[in-house]
Amino acid sequence: MTELSPDQKGAASLTLGEVIVQTRTNFPDPRFHPIVLSESGQSHRYGIDTQGFTSWLNADGIGTKPEFAERLFSEDGDPSHFETLAFDTFAMIESDVARNGQILLGIAHIIDTNTAENADVISALARGTKKACDEGRFPLLNGETAELGYRSSGYGRTRVNWNAVGLSITVPNKFISGERLKPGQPIVALRETSLRSNGLTKARKILETNYVYRRGFPTLEEYTMDVLSEFVAECTGKYNFQLPRSLTMDFFNHLLGHNFFEQVLIPWHKDFPEVAEEILKPSTLYGKLIYEAQGGVYKDKLVDITGAAHISGGGVPEKGKRMVEDQGLGLHIHSPFPDPKGVKMLMNLARGLPDKGRKLIDERSAYQQWNRGIGFMVATSTLADADTFVKLAGDMGYEAAMAGEVVEAQVIALNNYVWRY
Repeated sequence: MTELSPDQKGAASLTLGEVIVQTRTNFPDPRFHPIVLSESGQSHRYGIDTQGFTSWLNADGIGTKPEFAERLFSEDGDPSHFETLAFDTFAMIESDVARNGQILLGIAHIIDTNTAENADVISALARGTKKACDEGRFPLLNGETAELGYRSSGYGRTRVNWNAVGLSITVPNKFISGERLKPGQPIVALRETSLRSNGLTKARKILETNYVYRRGFPTLEEYTMDVLSEFVAECTGKYNFQLPRSLTMDFFNHLLGHNFFEQVLIPWHKDFPEVAEEILKPSTLYGKLIYEAQGGVYKDKLVDITGAAHISGGGVPEKGKRMVEDQGLGLHIHSPFPDPKGVKMLMNLARGLPDKGRKLIDERSAYQQWNRGIGFMVATSTLADADTFVKLAGDMGYEAAMAGEVVEAQVIALNNYVWRY
Protein backbone atom coordinates (compact mmCIF):
# COMPACT_ATOMS: atom_id res chain seq x y z
CA MET A 1 0.00 0.00 0.00
CA THR A 2 1.14 3.56 -0.81
CA GLU A 3 0.16 6.40 1.49
CA LEU A 4 -1.10 9.40 -0.47
CA SER A 5 0.18 12.87 0.46
CA PRO A 6 -1.53 16.12 -0.54
CA ASP A 7 -0.07 17.88 -3.57
CA GLN A 8 1.30 21.39 -3.16
CA LYS A 9 -1.56 22.94 -5.13
CA GLY A 10 -4.05 21.17 -2.91
CA ALA A 11 -2.30 22.39 0.22
CA ALA A 12 -2.42 25.94 -1.12
CA SER A 13 -6.14 25.61 -1.80
CA LEU A 14 -6.73 24.40 1.75
CA THR A 15 -4.86 27.39 3.18
CA LEU A 16 -6.97 29.81 1.16
CA GLY A 17 -10.02 27.64 1.80
CA GLU A 18 -9.79 28.55 5.47
CA VAL A 19 -10.49 32.14 4.46
CA ILE A 20 -13.82 31.03 2.96
CA VAL A 21 -14.90 29.79 6.38
CA GLN A 22 -13.46 32.77 8.26
CA THR A 23 -15.18 35.42 6.10
CA ARG A 24 -18.60 33.77 5.79
CA THR A 25 -20.33 36.35 8.04
CA ASN A 26 -18.54 39.44 6.69
CA PHE A 27 -21.52 40.93 4.85
CA PRO A 28 -23.29 43.37 7.21
CA ASP A 29 -26.82 41.99 6.60
CA PRO A 30 -27.07 38.38 7.87
CA ARG A 31 -29.94 37.69 5.49
CA PHE A 32 -27.35 37.47 2.71
CA HIS A 33 -24.74 35.36 4.47
CA PRO A 34 -23.64 32.30 2.47
CA ILE A 35 -25.70 29.19 3.17
CA VAL A 36 -23.88 25.91 3.82
CA LEU A 37 -24.64 23.48 1.01
CA SER A 38 -22.11 20.86 2.10
CA GLU A 39 -19.08 20.52 4.33
CA SER A 40 -16.63 17.66 4.11
CA GLY A 41 -13.29 17.98 5.84
CA GLN A 42 -11.62 21.04 4.33
CA SER A 43 -14.12 21.27 1.46
CA HIS A 44 -16.89 23.84 1.80
CA ARG A 45 -19.72 24.52 -0.63
CA TYR A 46 -21.76 27.66 -0.06
CA GLY A 47 -24.64 29.34 -1.86
CA ILE A 48 -26.37 32.69 -1.39
CA ASP A 49 -30.11 33.31 -1.42
CA THR A 50 -30.39 36.64 -3.25
CA GLN A 51 -33.83 37.26 -1.73
CA GLY A 52 -35.49 37.70 -5.12
CA PHE A 53 -33.19 40.48 -6.28
CA THR A 54 -31.59 40.42 -9.72
CA SER A 55 -28.08 39.05 -9.41
CA TRP A 56 -25.10 40.20 -11.46
CA LEU A 57 -21.57 38.91 -12.02
CA ASN A 58 -18.51 40.95 -12.92
CA ALA A 59 -14.94 39.80 -13.49
CA ASP A 60 -11.56 41.53 -13.40
CA GLY A 61 -7.93 40.92 -12.56
CA ILE A 62 -4.92 42.43 -10.92
CA GLY A 63 -2.91 43.00 -14.10
CA THR A 64 0.87 43.20 -13.69
CA LYS A 65 1.05 44.53 -10.13
CA PRO A 66 2.27 41.16 -8.70
CA GLU A 67 5.58 41.70 -10.50
CA PHE A 68 6.47 44.39 -7.96
CA ALA A 69 5.99 41.89 -5.13
CA GLU A 70 7.89 39.21 -7.04
CA ARG A 71 10.89 41.49 -7.55
CA LEU A 72 11.11 42.53 -3.92
CA PHE A 73 10.64 38.93 -2.77
CA SER A 74 13.46 37.81 -5.06
CA GLU A 75 15.80 40.21 -3.25
CA ASP A 76 14.96 39.71 0.42
CA GLY A 77 12.82 36.54 0.56
CA ASP A 78 10.12 38.32 2.61
CA PRO A 79 6.72 36.81 1.65
CA SER A 80 4.82 39.74 3.19
CA HIS A 81 5.33 41.62 -0.10
CA PHE A 82 2.47 39.47 -1.45
CA GLU A 83 -0.01 40.40 1.31
CA THR A 84 -1.36 43.58 -0.29
CA LEU A 85 -2.25 42.02 -3.65
CA ALA A 86 -5.72 40.83 -2.62
CA PHE A 87 -6.76 44.46 -2.07
CA ASP A 88 -5.77 45.30 -5.65
CA THR A 89 -7.57 42.31 -7.18
CA PHE A 90 -10.73 42.76 -5.17
CA ALA A 91 -10.80 46.57 -5.57
CA MET A 92 -11.21 46.08 -9.31
CA ILE A 93 -14.34 44.04 -8.59
CA GLU A 94 -15.99 45.86 -5.70
CA SER A 95 -15.40 49.42 -6.93
CA ASP A 96 -16.91 48.60 -10.33
CA VAL A 97 -19.93 47.21 -8.47
CA ALA A 98 -20.09 50.30 -6.25
CA ARG A 99 -20.06 52.78 -9.14
CA ASN A 100 -23.35 51.24 -10.31
CA GLY A 101 -24.85 51.39 -6.84
CA GLN A 102 -25.04 47.60 -6.77
CA ILE A 103 -24.29 45.56 -3.68
CA LEU A 104 -21.46 43.05 -3.58
CA LEU A 105 -22.39 39.83 -1.77
CA GLY A 106 -19.13 37.93 -2.23
CA ILE A 107 -16.14 37.12 -4.39
CA ALA A 108 -14.68 33.98 -5.96
CA HIS A 109 -11.12 34.02 -7.24
CA ILE A 110 -8.41 32.15 -9.12
CA ILE A 111 -4.71 32.44 -8.30
CA ASP A 112 -2.37 31.26 -11.06
CA THR A 113 1.17 30.53 -9.93
CA ASN A 114 4.15 28.77 -11.41
CA THR A 115 4.59 26.84 -8.14
CA ALA A 116 2.69 26.47 -4.89
CA GLU A 117 5.61 24.87 -3.10
CA ASN A 118 6.46 28.01 -1.12
CA ALA A 119 4.01 27.74 1.76
CA ASP A 120 5.06 31.14 3.16
CA VAL A 121 3.97 32.90 -0.03
CA ILE A 122 0.62 31.06 -0.10
CA SER A 123 0.09 31.96 3.55
CA ALA A 124 0.84 35.61 2.77
CA LEU A 125 -1.70 35.56 -0.06
CA ALA A 126 -4.26 34.01 2.32
CA ARG A 127 -3.58 36.58 5.05
CA GLY A 128 -4.01 39.38 2.54
CA THR A 129 -7.22 37.82 1.26
CA LYS A 130 -8.66 37.69 4.78
CA LYS A 131 -7.67 41.32 5.44
CA ALA A 132 -9.21 42.54 2.17
CA CYS A 133 -12.46 40.62 2.72
CA ASP A 134 -12.72 41.96 6.27
CA GLU A 135 -11.97 45.52 5.16
CA GLY A 136 -14.49 45.35 2.32
CA ARG A 137 -17.10 43.50 4.41
CA PHE A 138 -17.70 40.73 1.88
CA PRO A 139 -17.03 36.98 2.06
CA LEU A 140 -14.75 34.85 -0.06
CA LEU A 141 -17.17 32.36 -1.61
CA ASN A 142 -14.89 30.01 -3.50
CA GLY A 143 -11.49 29.82 -5.12
CA GLU A 144 -8.88 27.89 -7.03
CA THR A 145 -5.10 27.82 -6.93
CA ALA A 146 -3.73 26.75 -10.32
CA GLU A 147 -0.11 25.61 -10.49
CA LEU A 148 0.95 26.31 -14.09
CA GLY A 149 4.73 26.09 -14.21
CA TYR A 150 6.36 28.06 -17.02
CA ARG A 151 2.99 29.33 -18.27
CA SER A 152 2.87 31.72 -15.28
CA SER A 153 5.20 34.50 -16.35
CA GLY A 154 6.68 37.12 -14.08
CA TYR A 155 9.91 37.76 -12.21
CA GLY A 156 11.91 35.31 -10.15
CA ARG A 157 11.14 31.83 -8.90
CA THR A 158 7.69 32.56 -7.44
CA ARG A 159 5.25 34.16 -9.88
CA VAL A 160 1.59 34.99 -9.37
CA ASN A 161 -1.43 36.18 -11.33
CA TRP A 162 -4.82 36.85 -9.72
CA ASN A 163 -8.34 37.12 -11.16
CA ALA A 164 -11.72 37.28 -9.47
CA VAL A 165 -15.48 37.30 -10.04
CA GLY A 166 -17.96 39.20 -7.88
CA LEU A 167 -21.57 38.25 -7.12
CA SER A 168 -23.78 41.27 -6.52
CA ILE A 169 -27.44 42.24 -6.49
CA THR A 170 -29.26 45.21 -7.91
CA VAL A 171 -31.78 47.05 -5.75
CA PRO A 172 -33.98 48.79 -8.37
CA ASN A 173 -34.35 52.20 -6.70
CA LYS A 174 -30.64 52.30 -5.81
CA PHE A 175 -29.08 51.52 -9.17
CA ILE A 176 -26.86 54.44 -10.27
CA SER A 177 -27.58 54.76 -13.98
CA GLY A 178 -26.55 58.40 -14.46
CA GLU A 179 -29.94 59.27 -15.93
CA ARG A 180 -30.61 61.83 -13.18
CA LEU A 181 -27.34 63.71 -13.66
CA LYS A 182 -27.84 67.44 -14.21
CA PRO A 183 -25.58 70.47 -14.68
CA GLY A 184 -24.68 72.09 -11.38
CA GLN A 185 -24.77 68.91 -9.31
CA PRO A 186 -21.76 68.72 -6.96
CA ILE A 187 -18.92 66.22 -7.25
CA VAL A 188 -17.31 64.64 -4.18
CA ALA A 189 -13.91 62.96 -4.55
CA LEU A 190 -12.48 60.17 -2.40
CA ARG A 191 -8.76 60.02 -1.85
CA GLU A 192 -6.46 57.26 -3.11
CA THR A 193 -2.83 57.02 -1.94
CA SER A 194 -1.80 54.11 -4.19
CA LEU A 195 -1.56 53.65 -7.96
CA ARG A 196 -4.20 50.88 -7.78
CA SER A 197 -3.71 48.22 -10.49
CA ASN A 198 -3.54 50.58 -13.43
CA GLY A 199 -0.85 52.34 -15.43
CA LEU A 200 1.82 49.90 -14.28
CA THR A 201 3.12 49.23 -17.80
CA LYS A 202 4.05 52.90 -18.01
CA ALA A 203 5.51 52.79 -14.51
CA ARG A 204 7.75 49.85 -15.42
CA LYS A 205 8.82 51.58 -18.65
CA ILE A 206 9.98 54.62 -16.67
CA LEU A 207 11.89 52.44 -14.21
CA GLU A 208 13.46 50.28 -16.91
CA THR A 209 14.51 53.32 -18.95
CA ASN A 210 16.17 54.93 -15.93
CA TYR A 211 18.01 51.69 -15.20
CA VAL A 212 19.53 51.39 -18.69
CA TYR A 213 20.33 55.14 -19.00
CA ARG A 214 22.31 54.87 -15.78
CA ARG A 215 24.41 52.25 -17.53
CA GLY A 216 25.07 54.34 -20.61
CA PHE A 217 22.55 52.82 -23.07
CA PRO A 218 20.15 54.99 -25.07
CA THR A 219 17.37 52.37 -25.31
CA LEU A 220 16.14 49.20 -23.62
CA GLU A 221 16.81 47.28 -26.83
CA GLU A 222 20.45 48.39 -26.96
CA TYR A 223 20.97 47.39 -23.36
CA THR A 224 19.31 44.01 -23.88
CA MET A 225 21.25 43.23 -27.05
CA ASP A 226 24.53 44.13 -25.39
CA VAL A 227 23.89 41.95 -22.33
CA LEU A 228 22.56 39.12 -24.47
CA SER A 229 25.45 39.24 -26.94
CA GLU A 230 28.00 39.18 -24.12
CA PHE A 231 26.25 36.16 -22.63
CA VAL A 232 26.16 34.30 -25.96
CA ALA A 233 29.80 35.17 -26.69
CA GLU A 234 30.84 33.90 -23.27
CA CYS A 235 28.98 30.62 -23.78
CA THR A 236 29.99 29.97 -27.39
CA GLY A 237 33.58 31.17 -26.87
CA LYS A 238 34.27 28.13 -24.77
CA TYR A 239 33.87 26.06 -27.93
CA ASN A 240 35.66 28.45 -30.29
CA PHE A 241 32.31 29.31 -31.89
CA GLN A 242 30.93 32.80 -32.35
CA LEU A 243 27.25 33.50 -32.98
CA PRO A 244 26.95 36.76 -34.99
CA ARG A 245 25.15 39.46 -33.04
CA SER A 246 22.60 39.81 -35.86
CA LEU A 247 21.56 36.20 -35.32
CA THR A 248 21.36 36.36 -31.53
CA MET A 249 17.74 37.54 -31.43
CA ASP A 250 16.68 35.01 -34.07
CA PHE A 251 18.34 32.26 -32.05
CA PHE A 252 16.55 33.14 -28.81
CA ASN A 253 13.21 33.79 -30.50
CA HIS A 254 13.40 30.33 -32.05
CA LEU A 255 14.41 28.79 -28.72
CA LEU A 256 11.57 30.40 -26.78
CA GLY A 257 8.94 30.24 -29.51
CA HIS A 258 7.98 33.92 -29.26
CA ASN A 259 9.39 37.44 -29.34
CA PHE A 260 12.30 37.37 -26.90
CA PHE A 261 11.80 40.99 -25.86
CA GLU A 262 8.41 40.04 -24.38
CA GLN A 263 10.29 38.11 -21.71
CA VAL A 264 13.21 40.49 -21.04
CA LEU A 265 12.90 41.61 -17.43
CA ILE A 266 15.30 44.43 -16.62
CA PRO A 267 16.34 44.27 -12.92
CA TRP A 268 15.34 47.88 -12.27
CA HIS A 269 14.19 47.04 -8.74
CA LYS A 270 17.83 46.77 -7.68
CA ASP A 271 18.16 50.53 -8.29
CA PHE A 272 14.66 51.53 -7.17
CA PRO A 273 13.39 49.20 -4.41
CA GLU A 274 11.74 52.11 -2.62
CA VAL A 275 9.63 52.86 -5.70
CA ALA A 276 8.52 49.23 -5.95
CA GLU A 277 7.52 49.28 -2.29
CA GLU A 278 5.49 52.45 -2.79
CA ILE A 279 3.71 51.13 -5.88
CA LEU A 280 2.82 47.98 -3.91
CA LYS A 281 0.66 49.98 -1.52
CA PRO A 282 -2.80 48.38 -1.48
CA SER A 283 -5.77 49.82 -3.34
CA THR A 284 -8.55 51.42 -1.30
CA LEU A 285 -11.87 49.56 -1.12
CA TYR A 286 -14.77 52.02 -1.50
CA GLY A 287 -17.74 49.65 -1.71
CA LYS A 288 -18.72 49.66 1.95
CA LEU A 289 -19.02 53.47 1.92
CA ILE A 290 -21.40 53.41 -1.05
CA TYR A 291 -23.33 50.61 0.69
CA GLU A 292 -23.88 52.79 3.77
CA ALA A 293 -24.68 55.89 1.70
CA GLN A 294 -27.33 53.88 -0.14
CA GLY A 295 -28.83 52.56 3.08
CA GLY A 296 -27.76 49.01 2.42
CA VAL A 297 -30.34 46.73 0.85
CA TYR A 298 -33.52 47.63 2.71
CA LYS A 299 -33.08 51.02 4.42
CA ASP A 300 -33.73 54.45 2.91
CA LYS A 301 -30.84 56.16 1.16
CA LEU A 302 -28.77 58.51 3.30
CA VAL A 303 -27.36 60.21 0.19
CA ASP A 304 -28.97 60.67 -3.21
CA ILE A 305 -26.13 59.68 -5.56
CA THR A 306 -26.83 60.48 -9.22
CA GLY A 307 -23.54 59.31 -10.74
CA ALA A 308 -20.32 57.59 -9.73
CA ALA A 309 -16.93 56.78 -11.21
CA HIS A 310 -14.26 54.28 -10.20
CA ILE A 311 -10.99 55.95 -11.21
CA SER A 312 -8.88 53.16 -12.63
CA GLY A 313 -7.42 52.76 -16.14
CA GLY A 314 -7.64 56.02 -18.10
CA GLY A 315 -7.77 58.13 -14.94
CA VAL A 316 -10.33 60.86 -14.34
CA PRO A 317 -10.47 61.92 -18.03
CA GLU A 318 -11.65 58.48 -19.19
CA LYS A 319 -13.64 57.28 -16.18
CA GLY A 320 -15.18 60.71 -15.59
CA LYS A 321 -16.28 60.78 -19.22
CA ARG A 322 -17.84 57.33 -18.85
CA MET A 323 -19.83 58.66 -15.90
CA VAL A 324 -21.48 61.55 -17.80
CA GLU A 325 -21.26 60.86 -21.55
CA ASP A 326 -24.60 59.08 -21.92
CA GLN A 327 -26.29 62.30 -20.81
CA GLY A 328 -24.07 64.50 -23.00
CA LEU A 329 -22.67 66.26 -19.93
CA GLY A 330 -19.22 67.04 -18.60
CA LEU A 331 -17.23 67.66 -15.43
CA HIS A 332 -15.25 70.56 -14.02
CA ILE A 333 -12.97 69.18 -11.30
CA HIS A 334 -10.17 70.57 -9.22
CA SER A 335 -8.46 67.76 -7.35
CA PRO A 336 -8.47 68.34 -3.58
CA PHE A 337 -5.78 65.70 -2.97
CA PRO A 338 -2.06 65.45 -3.76
CA ASP A 339 -0.59 62.83 -6.06
CA PRO A 340 0.12 59.44 -4.49
CA LYS A 341 3.76 59.25 -3.43
CA GLY A 342 4.41 56.58 -6.07
CA VAL A 343 3.23 58.92 -8.84
CA LYS A 344 5.52 61.68 -7.56
CA MET A 345 8.46 59.27 -7.60
CA LEU A 346 7.74 58.16 -11.16
CA MET A 347 7.27 61.72 -12.43
CA ASN A 348 10.56 62.81 -10.87
CA LEU A 349 12.38 59.87 -12.48
CA ALA A 350 10.85 60.72 -15.86
CA ARG A 351 11.88 64.38 -15.57
CA GLY A 352 15.46 63.32 -14.90
CA LEU A 353 15.78 61.41 -18.18
CA PRO A 354 17.37 62.81 -21.36
CA ASP A 355 15.03 64.36 -23.93
CA LYS A 356 13.85 61.14 -25.60
CA GLY A 357 13.16 59.40 -22.30
CA ARG A 358 11.45 62.46 -20.86
CA LYS A 359 8.72 62.05 -23.45
CA LEU A 360 7.54 58.89 -21.71
CA ILE A 361 5.17 60.94 -19.56
CA ASP A 362 4.14 64.53 -18.95
CA GLU A 363 1.59 66.18 -16.68
CA ARG A 364 -1.30 65.80 -19.12
CA SER A 365 -0.65 62.18 -20.05
CA ALA A 366 -0.05 61.32 -16.38
CA TYR A 367 -3.67 62.23 -15.68
CA GLN A 368 -4.65 59.64 -18.31
CA GLN A 369 -2.38 56.96 -16.80
CA TRP A 370 -2.93 57.19 -13.05
CA ASN A 371 -5.61 58.25 -10.57
CA ARG A 372 -3.53 61.26 -9.37
CA GLY A 373 -5.07 61.06 -5.88
CA ILE A 374 -8.76 60.51 -6.70
CA GLY A 375 -9.76 56.84 -6.49
CA PHE A 376 -13.55 57.27 -6.65
CA MET A 377 -15.99 60.12 -7.08
CA VAL A 378 -19.72 60.66 -6.90
CA ALA A 379 -22.23 63.23 -8.07
CA THR A 380 -25.09 64.01 -5.70
CA SER A 381 -28.42 65.63 -6.37
CA THR A 382 -27.90 68.50 -3.88
CA LEU A 383 -25.17 70.22 -1.89
CA ALA A 384 -26.81 68.92 1.27
CA ASP A 385 -26.37 65.36 -0.03
CA ALA A 386 -22.74 66.11 -0.83
CA ASP A 387 -22.15 67.42 2.69
CA THR A 388 -23.78 64.31 4.16
CA PHE A 389 -21.59 62.08 2.00
CA VAL A 390 -18.39 63.89 3.01
CA LYS A 391 -19.29 63.53 6.69
CA LEU A 392 -20.23 59.86 6.31
CA ALA A 393 -16.97 59.17 4.51
CA GLY A 394 -14.98 60.85 7.25
CA ASP A 395 -16.80 58.89 9.94
CA MET A 396 -15.86 55.67 8.12
CA GLY A 397 -12.20 56.56 7.80
CA TYR A 398 -12.08 57.88 4.23
CA GLU A 399 -10.77 61.24 3.07
CA ALA A 400 -13.47 62.98 1.04
CA ALA A 401 -13.83 66.54 -0.25
CA MET A 402 -15.84 68.67 -2.65
CA ALA A 403 -14.10 68.55 -6.02
CA GLY A 404 -16.27 70.29 -8.62
CA GLU A 405 -19.55 69.98 -10.46
CA VAL A 406 -21.37 68.51 -13.44
CA VAL A 407 -21.44 70.89 -16.42
CA GLU A 408 -23.47 71.07 -19.61
CA ALA A 409 -20.51 71.06 -22.02
CA GLN A 410 -19.05 67.77 -23.27
CA VAL A 411 -15.69 68.29 -21.58
CA ILE A 412 -13.73 66.84 -18.71
CA ALA A 413 -11.78 69.69 -17.12
CA LEU A 414 -9.33 68.61 -14.42
CA ASN A 415 -7.11 71.20 -12.77
CA ASN A 416 -5.49 73.04 -15.73
CA TYR A 417 -6.28 70.48 -18.45
CA VAL A 418 -9.31 69.90 -20.65
CA TRP A 419 -10.40 66.81 -22.60
CA ARG A 420 -13.26 67.11 -25.09
CA TYR A 421 -15.33 64.22 -26.34
